[in-house]
Amino acid sequence: MTDNIQQSRSDEISLKDLILKIKEWMAYLKTQWWKVAIAGIIGGAIGFVYAWIQPITYTAKTTFVVEDAKSSGGLSGLASLAGQFGVDVGGGGGGGLIAGDNILLYFKSESLAREVLLSPISENDKNISLADVYINSHGLKKAWSKNDKIGQVSFPPVSSKQTLTRLQDSLIQAIIRDRILKKQFSIAKIDKKAGFIQLSVTMQNESLAKLYCDRLVQVAVERYIDLKTERQKKTVEKLQARVDSIANLISKKTSTTASLQTAASTMDVNPLFKTGTIVATEQTTRDKTMLTAVYGEVVKNLELAKFTLSQETPVIQIVDQDNFPLKKKKESKIVSVVICGILFGFFFIFYIIFIRVIRGIMS
Repeated sequence: MTDNIQQSRSDEISLKDLILKIKEWMAYLKTQWWKVAIAGIIGGAIGFVYAWIQPITYTAKTTFVVEDAKSSGGLSGLASLAGQFGVDVGGGGGGGLIAGDNILLYFKSESLAREVLLSPISENDKNISLADVYINSHGLKKAWSKNDKIGQVSFPPVSSKQTLTRLQDSLIQAIIRDRILKKQFSIAKIDKKAGFIQLSVTMQNESLAKLYCDRLVQVAVERYIDLKTERQKKTVEKLQARVDSIANLISKKTSTTASLQTAASTMDVNPLFKTGTIVATEQTTRDKTMLTAVYGEVVKNLELAKFTLSQETPVIQIVDQDNFPLKKKKESKIVSVVICGILFGFFFIFYIIFIRVIRGIMS
Protein backbone atom coordinates (compact mmCIF):
# COMPACT_ATOMS: atom_id res chain seq x y z
CA MET A 1 0.00 0.00 0.00
CA THR A 2 2.80 2.33 0.98
CA ASP A 3 4.68 1.50 -2.25
CA ASN A 4 1.60 2.42 -4.33
CA ILE A 5 1.29 5.78 -2.57
CA GLN A 6 4.99 6.50 -3.13
CA GLN A 7 4.69 5.51 -6.79
CA SER A 8 1.68 7.83 -7.20
CA ARG A 9 3.59 10.70 -5.61
CA SER A 10 6.58 9.96 -7.84
CA ASP A 11 4.36 10.09 -10.94
CA GLU A 12 2.81 13.36 -9.76
CA ILE A 13 6.23 14.83 -9.17
CA SER A 14 7.44 13.71 -12.61
CA LEU A 15 4.40 15.21 -14.33
CA LYS A 16 4.82 18.41 -12.33
CA ASP A 17 8.48 18.58 -13.30
CA LEU A 18 7.55 18.05 -16.97
CA ILE A 19 5.01 20.90 -16.88
CA LEU A 20 7.51 23.17 -15.16
CA LYS A 21 10.16 22.26 -17.70
CA ILE A 22 7.81 23.11 -20.58
CA LYS A 23 6.99 26.46 -18.96
CA GLU A 24 10.70 27.09 -18.53
CA TRP A 25 11.34 26.37 -22.22
CA MET A 26 8.43 28.54 -23.29
CA ALA A 27 9.75 31.40 -21.18
CA TYR A 28 13.17 30.94 -22.69
CA LEU A 29 11.82 30.93 -26.23
CA LYS A 30 9.91 34.13 -25.49
CA THR A 31 13.20 35.81 -24.71
CA GLN A 32 14.52 34.60 -28.07
CA TRP A 33 11.51 35.69 -30.13
CA TRP A 34 13.45 38.37 -31.96
CA LYS A 35 16.05 35.84 -33.10
CA VAL A 36 13.29 33.51 -34.33
CA ALA A 37 11.66 36.44 -36.12
CA ILE A 38 14.93 37.36 -37.81
CA ALA A 39 15.39 33.73 -38.91
CA GLY A 40 11.86 33.76 -40.33
CA ILE A 41 12.51 37.01 -42.17
CA ILE A 42 15.73 35.62 -43.63
CA GLY A 43 13.90 32.47 -44.72
CA GLY A 44 11.13 34.53 -46.27
CA ALA A 45 13.69 36.61 -48.17
CA ILE A 46 15.35 33.46 -49.48
CA GLY A 47 11.94 32.12 -50.53
CA PHE A 48 11.16 35.39 -52.33
CA VAL A 49 14.47 35.34 -54.21
CA TYR A 50 13.97 31.68 -55.13
CA ALA A 51 10.48 32.34 -56.52
CA TRP A 52 11.70 35.46 -58.32
CA ILE A 53 14.57 33.73 -60.15
CA GLN A 54 12.48 30.72 -61.18
CA PRO A 55 11.56 31.02 -64.88
CA ILE A 56 8.02 30.87 -66.21
CA THR A 57 7.28 27.49 -67.76
CA TYR A 58 4.63 26.43 -70.25
CA THR A 59 3.10 22.97 -70.53
CA ALA A 60 1.72 21.48 -73.74
CA LYS A 61 -0.37 18.32 -73.52
CA THR A 62 -1.66 15.86 -76.09
CA THR A 63 -4.04 12.98 -75.45
CA PHE A 64 -4.33 10.16 -77.96
CA VAL A 65 -5.55 6.59 -78.23
CA VAL A 66 -4.07 3.69 -80.19
CA GLU A 67 -6.50 1.39 -81.97
CA ASP A 68 -4.78 -1.94 -82.52
CA ALA A 69 -5.06 -3.77 -85.82
CA LYS A 70 -7.88 -6.20 -86.34
CA SER A 71 -7.06 -9.85 -86.12
CA SER A 72 -6.37 -11.53 -89.45
CA GLY A 73 -7.41 -14.97 -88.25
CA GLY A 74 -10.38 -15.05 -90.61
CA LEU A 75 -8.03 -14.62 -93.53
CA SER A 76 -6.18 -17.89 -92.94
CA GLY A 77 -7.84 -19.59 -95.93
CA LEU A 78 -6.82 -16.86 -98.34
CA ALA A 79 -3.40 -16.60 -96.71
CA SER A 80 -2.78 -20.28 -97.39
CA LEU A 81 -3.60 -19.66 -101.05
CA ALA A 82 -0.94 -16.94 -101.14
CA GLY A 83 1.44 -19.34 -99.42
CA GLN A 84 1.34 -21.58 -102.48
CA PHE A 85 3.39 -18.91 -104.24
CA GLY A 86 5.82 -18.57 -101.33
CA VAL A 87 4.24 -15.35 -100.09
CA ASP A 88 3.39 -14.70 -96.43
CA VAL A 89 0.46 -12.30 -95.97
CA GLY A 90 -0.27 -13.04 -92.33
CA GLY A 91 0.61 -10.99 -89.23
CA GLY A 92 2.32 -7.64 -89.53
CA GLY A 93 5.80 -7.12 -88.14
CA GLY A 94 6.80 -5.09 -85.08
CA GLY A 95 3.83 -6.04 -82.89
CA GLY A 96 5.91 -7.59 -80.12
CA LEU A 97 8.34 -4.69 -79.96
CA ILE A 98 5.81 -1.96 -79.24
CA ALA A 99 2.73 -3.89 -78.16
CA GLY A 100 0.69 -2.87 -75.13
CA ASP A 101 2.38 -0.57 -72.62
CA ASN A 102 5.65 -0.75 -74.55
CA ILE A 103 4.46 2.28 -76.49
CA LEU A 104 5.04 4.36 -73.33
CA LEU A 105 8.72 3.38 -73.32
CA TYR A 106 8.84 3.89 -77.07
CA PHE A 107 7.87 7.56 -76.65
CA LYS A 108 10.70 7.94 -74.10
CA SER A 109 13.39 6.61 -76.42
CA GLU A 110 16.44 8.83 -76.89
CA SER A 111 16.52 8.22 -80.62
CA LEU A 112 13.00 9.61 -80.95
CA ALA A 113 13.85 12.74 -78.95
CA ARG A 114 17.04 13.16 -80.99
CA GLU A 115 15.12 12.98 -84.28
CA VAL A 116 12.66 15.61 -83.05
CA LEU A 117 15.40 17.97 -81.82
CA LEU A 118 17.30 17.71 -85.10
CA SER A 119 14.20 18.28 -87.22
CA PRO A 120 14.22 21.55 -89.21
CA ILE A 121 12.23 24.65 -88.38
CA SER A 122 11.97 27.89 -90.33
CA GLU A 123 13.05 30.99 -88.43
CA ASN A 124 13.85 34.36 -90.02
CA ASP A 125 13.79 32.74 -93.47
CA LYS A 126 16.44 30.24 -92.36
CA ASN A 127 16.16 26.54 -91.66
CA ILE A 128 17.56 25.73 -88.23
CA SER A 129 17.09 22.74 -85.96
CA LEU A 130 14.72 22.56 -83.04
CA ALA A 131 17.79 21.97 -80.85
CA ASP A 132 19.10 25.46 -81.67
CA VAL A 133 15.81 26.99 -80.61
CA TYR A 134 15.98 24.96 -77.40
CA ILE A 135 19.50 26.00 -76.38
CA ASN A 136 18.72 29.66 -77.14
CA SER A 137 15.47 29.76 -75.14
CA HIS A 138 16.99 27.91 -72.14
CA GLY A 139 20.18 30.00 -71.97
CA LEU A 140 22.48 27.11 -72.83
CA LYS A 141 24.06 28.76 -75.85
CA LYS A 142 25.19 31.74 -73.77
CA ALA A 143 26.53 29.52 -70.99
CA TRP A 144 28.40 27.29 -73.44
CA SER A 145 30.02 30.26 -75.16
CA LYS A 146 31.68 31.21 -71.83
CA ASN A 147 33.08 27.70 -71.45
CA ASP A 148 36.50 27.32 -73.06
CA LYS A 149 35.94 23.61 -73.65
CA ILE A 150 32.66 24.14 -75.52
CA GLY A 151 32.44 27.58 -77.11
CA GLN A 152 29.95 28.42 -79.84
CA VAL A 153 27.91 25.32 -80.74
CA SER A 154 24.95 24.88 -83.08
CA PHE A 155 23.11 21.84 -84.37
CA PRO A 156 22.35 21.42 -88.09
CA PRO A 157 18.94 20.03 -89.07
CA VAL A 158 18.82 16.32 -89.77
CA SER A 159 17.85 17.04 -93.39
CA SER A 160 21.18 18.75 -94.06
CA LYS A 161 24.26 16.91 -95.22
CA GLN A 162 26.29 17.94 -92.16
CA THR A 163 27.14 15.31 -89.55
CA LEU A 164 27.38 15.98 -85.83
CA THR A 165 30.78 16.12 -84.19
CA ARG A 166 31.67 14.25 -81.02
CA LEU A 167 31.08 17.43 -78.97
CA GLN A 168 27.68 18.04 -80.56
CA ASP A 169 26.68 14.42 -79.93
CA SER A 170 27.64 14.61 -76.26
CA LEU A 171 25.82 17.92 -75.75
CA ILE A 172 22.60 16.77 -77.37
CA GLN A 173 22.72 13.56 -75.33
CA ALA A 174 23.04 15.64 -72.17
CA ILE A 175 20.05 17.76 -73.21
CA ILE A 176 17.92 14.69 -73.86
CA ARG A 177 18.90 12.66 -70.79
CA ASP A 178 19.39 15.31 -68.11
CA ARG A 179 16.78 17.82 -69.15
CA ILE A 180 14.02 16.68 -71.48
CA LEU A 181 13.46 13.05 -70.46
CA LYS A 182 14.28 13.63 -66.79
CA LYS A 183 12.44 16.89 -66.08
CA GLN A 184 10.49 18.25 -69.04
CA PHE A 185 8.70 15.29 -70.60
CA SER A 186 6.23 12.78 -69.21
CA ILE A 187 3.83 10.23 -70.66
CA ALA A 188 1.33 7.98 -68.92
CA LYS A 189 -2.05 6.37 -69.27
CA ILE A 190 -4.86 8.51 -67.91
CA ASP A 191 -6.65 5.42 -66.64
CA LYS A 192 -5.30 1.89 -66.37
CA LYS A 193 -8.58 0.48 -67.68
CA ALA A 194 -8.76 2.88 -70.62
CA GLY A 195 -6.46 3.13 -73.61
CA PHE A 196 -6.08 6.92 -73.49
CA ILE A 197 -2.45 8.09 -73.28
CA GLN A 198 -1.41 11.61 -72.35
CA LEU A 199 2.00 13.14 -72.92
CA SER A 200 3.08 16.54 -71.65
CA VAL A 201 6.04 18.78 -72.44
CA THR A 202 7.09 21.60 -70.09
CA MET A 203 9.55 24.22 -71.34
CA GLN A 204 10.44 27.87 -70.83
CA ASN A 205 9.42 28.81 -74.37
CA GLU A 206 5.69 28.58 -75.10
CA SER A 207 6.08 28.09 -78.86
CA LEU A 208 8.86 25.55 -78.37
CA ALA A 209 6.81 23.49 -75.92
CA LYS A 210 3.88 23.35 -78.33
CA LEU A 211 6.07 22.61 -81.35
CA TYR A 212 8.08 19.89 -79.60
CA CYS A 213 4.91 18.20 -78.32
CA ASP A 214 3.20 18.22 -81.74
CA ARG A 215 6.29 17.12 -83.64
CA LEU A 216 7.04 14.36 -81.16
CA VAL A 217 3.58 12.88 -81.68
CA GLN A 218 3.90 13.22 -85.47
CA VAL A 219 7.33 11.53 -85.68
CA ALA A 220 6.40 8.85 -83.15
CA VAL A 221 3.18 7.96 -84.97
CA GLU A 222 4.98 7.68 -88.32
CA ARG A 223 7.72 5.47 -86.89
CA TYR A 224 5.19 3.42 -84.92
CA ILE A 225 3.09 2.66 -88.00
CA ASP A 226 6.22 1.85 -90.03
CA LEU A 227 7.33 -0.66 -87.39
CA LYS A 228 3.90 -2.26 -87.18
CA THR A 229 3.53 -2.63 -90.96
CA GLU A 230 7.11 -3.05 -92.14
CA ARG A 231 6.83 -6.77 -92.85
CA GLN A 232 3.48 -6.50 -94.58
CA LYS A 233 4.67 -3.60 -96.73
CA LYS A 234 7.54 -5.76 -98.00
CA THR A 235 5.02 -8.48 -98.92
CA VAL A 236 2.91 -5.98 -100.89
CA GLU A 237 6.00 -4.63 -102.68
CA LYS A 238 7.14 -8.14 -103.60
CA LEU A 239 3.72 -9.09 -104.96
CA GLN A 240 3.45 -5.81 -106.84
CA ALA A 241 6.81 -6.51 -108.50
CA ARG A 242 5.57 -9.97 -109.57
CA VAL A 243 2.34 -8.53 -110.98
CA ASP A 244 4.26 -5.91 -112.99
CA SER A 245 6.71 -8.51 -114.28
CA ILE A 246 3.98 -10.93 -115.40
CA ALA A 247 1.97 -8.12 -116.97
CA ASN A 248 5.05 -7.12 -118.96
CA LEU A 249 5.50 -10.71 -120.19
CA ILE A 250 1.82 -10.93 -121.20
CA SER A 251 2.18 -7.72 -123.20
CA LYS A 252 5.21 -9.12 -125.00
CA LYS A 253 3.43 -12.43 -125.72
CA THR A 254 0.40 -10.56 -127.04
CA SER A 255 2.56 -8.56 -129.45
CA THR A 256 4.38 -11.69 -130.56
CA THR A 257 1.11 -13.60 -131.13
CA ALA A 258 -0.33 -10.75 -133.19
CA SER A 259 2.81 -10.61 -135.35
CA LEU A 260 2.79 -14.39 -135.97
CA GLN A 261 -0.90 -14.44 -136.81
CA THR A 262 -0.36 -11.67 -139.32
CA ALA A 263 2.56 -13.54 -140.86
CA ALA A 264 0.56 -16.81 -141.02
CA SER A 265 -2.32 -15.14 -142.82
CA THR A 266 0.00 -13.61 -145.39
CA MET A 267 0.12 -15.54 -148.63
CA ASP A 268 3.36 -17.34 -149.08
CA VAL A 269 4.33 -19.90 -151.64
CA ASN A 270 6.49 -21.74 -149.15
CA PRO A 271 4.25 -24.15 -147.12
CA LEU A 272 7.07 -24.96 -144.67
CA PHE A 273 7.22 -21.34 -143.61
CA LYS A 274 3.47 -21.35 -142.96
CA THR A 275 3.72 -24.50 -140.86
CA GLY A 276 6.49 -23.04 -138.67
CA THR A 277 4.54 -19.84 -138.17
CA ILE A 278 1.40 -21.73 -137.07
CA VAL A 279 3.39 -23.81 -134.53
CA ALA A 280 5.04 -20.70 -133.10
CA THR A 281 1.65 -19.02 -132.86
CA GLU A 282 0.21 -21.96 -130.91
CA GLN A 283 3.19 -22.00 -128.51
CA THR A 284 2.94 -18.27 -127.91
CA THR A 285 -0.82 -18.49 -127.34
CA ARG A 286 -0.30 -21.33 -124.86
CA ASP A 287 2.34 -19.34 -122.94
CA LYS A 288 0.06 -16.33 -122.89
CA THR A 289 -2.83 -18.41 -121.50
CA MET A 290 -0.60 -19.80 -118.74
CA LEU A 291 0.74 -16.35 -117.87
CA THR A 292 -2.81 -14.96 -117.76
CA ALA A 293 -3.83 -17.66 -115.27
CA VAL A 294 -0.80 -17.03 -113.09
CA TYR A 295 -1.38 -13.28 -113.37
CA GLY A 296 -4.93 -13.66 -112.06
CA GLU A 297 -3.77 -15.62 -108.99
CA VAL A 298 -0.95 -13.21 -108.20
CA VAL A 299 -3.34 -10.26 -108.48
CA LYS A 300 -5.64 -12.00 -105.99
CA ASN A 301 -2.73 -12.42 -103.58
CA LEU A 302 -1.74 -8.78 -104.06
CA GLU A 303 -5.22 -7.53 -103.25
CA LEU A 304 -5.31 -9.84 -100.24
CA ALA A 305 -1.96 -8.50 -99.03
CA LYS A 306 -3.17 -4.91 -99.45
CA PHE A 307 -6.32 -5.70 -97.50
CA THR A 308 -4.30 -7.37 -94.74
CA LEU A 309 -1.99 -4.34 -94.62
CA SER A 310 -4.94 -2.01 -94.20
CA GLN A 311 -6.32 -4.20 -91.43
CA GLU A 312 -3.01 -4.37 -89.59
CA THR A 313 -2.17 -0.68 -89.86
CA PRO A 314 -2.84 0.82 -86.40
CA VAL A 315 -4.91 3.97 -86.10
CA ILE A 316 -3.65 6.60 -83.65
CA GLN A 317 -6.33 9.17 -82.99
CA ILE A 318 -5.61 12.52 -81.34
CA VAL A 319 -8.33 12.97 -78.73
CA ASP A 320 -7.25 16.28 -77.22
CA GLN A 321 -4.49 18.74 -78.03
CA ASP A 322 -3.57 21.99 -76.28
CA ASN A 323 -3.72 25.25 -78.19
CA PHE A 324 -2.31 28.69 -77.43
CA PRO A 325 -2.16 30.09 -74.83
CA LEU A 326 -0.61 27.15 -73.00
CA LYS A 327 -0.89 26.56 -69.28
CA LYS A 328 1.61 28.85 -67.55
CA LYS A 329 3.35 28.05 -64.29
CA LYS A 330 5.27 30.48 -62.09
CA GLU A 331 6.38 29.98 -58.50
CA SER A 332 4.18 32.06 -56.18
CA LYS A 333 6.28 34.61 -54.27
CA ILE A 334 3.80 34.80 -51.38
CA VAL A 335 3.64 31.04 -50.93
CA SER A 336 7.43 30.72 -51.12
CA VAL A 337 7.90 33.52 -48.54
CA VAL A 338 5.43 31.97 -46.08
CA ILE A 339 6.72 28.39 -46.43
CA CYS A 340 10.43 29.30 -46.28
CA GLY A 341 9.83 31.75 -43.39
CA ILE A 342 8.00 29.11 -41.31
CA LEU A 343 10.59 26.43 -42.07
CA PHE A 344 13.52 28.67 -41.16
CA GLY A 345 11.73 29.72 -37.96
CA PHE A 346 11.17 26.12 -36.87
CA PHE A 347 14.71 25.09 -37.75
CA PHE A 348 16.08 27.99 -35.71
CA ILE A 349 13.91 27.03 -32.72
CA PHE A 350 15.26 23.48 -32.86
CA TYR A 351 18.75 24.88 -33.19
CA ILE A 352 18.61 27.11 -30.09
CA ILE A 353 16.98 24.29 -28.09
CA PHE A 354 19.73 21.91 -29.17
CA ILE A 355 22.45 24.41 -28.26
CA ARG A 356 20.95 25.03 -24.77
CA VAL A 357 20.62 21.31 -24.10
CA ILE A 358 24.25 20.75 -25.11
CA ARG A 359 25.37 23.61 -22.86
CA GLY A 360 23.36 22.20 -19.96
CA ILE A 361 24.97 18.80 -20.38
CA MET A 362 28.47 20.26 -20.66
CA SER A 363 27.97 22.39 -17.51
